[in-house]
Amino acid sequence: MTRIVIQQEPEEERPWHRRAVVALAAVVALIMAWSLFEYGRYRAGYDGYAMREIRQRLEQANSSLERELGRLREENSYLEHSARIERQACVQIKSDLTGLQDEILELKQELAFYRSIVSPDDERRGLRIQRFTLNKSSVERLWRYKLVLTRALNKGAPARGTVDLTVEGQEAGSAVSKQLALSAISVPRIRRLSYNFKYFQNLEGELEIPEGFVPERVVLVLNPGGKGNRTRIQKVFDWPGDGY
Repeated sequence: MTRIVIQQEPEEERPWHRRAVVALAAVVALIMAWSLFEYGRYRAGYDGYAMREIRQRLEQANSSLERELGRLREENSYLEHSARIERQACVQIKSDLTGLQDEILELKQELAFYRSIVSPDDERRGLRIQRFTLNKSSVERLWRYKLVLTRALNKGAPARGTVDLTVEGQEAGSAVSKQLALSAISVPRIRRLSYNFKYFQNLEGELEIPEGFVPERVVLVLNPGGKGNRTRIQKVFDWPGDGY
């Protein structure tokens, strides 16, 4: 009897079949996953058209907000610029006001000065030392002085004479008093000051204080010349308290 034997091809001899099955299974899995995802969104009320519309509205709102932000930035820049100008104007006004106040004070002092000449008190009639000031210059140990002499209005001859200026003080580290004559400290060197006026006169100059000398006071002596009252007039002024 004849026997027919059917021999099956081993599995490893058909690799394409296995790859096809795996690929098909993967495609089916992806389709099922996507279907489940879409189904889930559908069940959750997801609407693609509505979402696109919401996205468009949000983009429009964002554009509007960006435009508003730009406008606010420009407005803020303008306000900062205006505030800076106002601050500068305020500083300038304060400076001008201070200058005007100083000018008014100076004018008041000048007015009082001229009044003292036109209508002086009885005890202040005649030649007198109206004012003496000392101001430190930018040069070390150099001081500027200003002496104002006045005389009440009268019909007499002009006042003439000389002024002796002496600085009193001490050498640094010494308790012994010392006097410096004008001829030793004036710049340029002069022996004494002279005056010749009818109503008033300003005498100005510079004093150079020697190193190591501590000034304490200034002694002024008026020596009237000519005819009439020749009484010497002396006045002492303390040295300013800001050092040499």
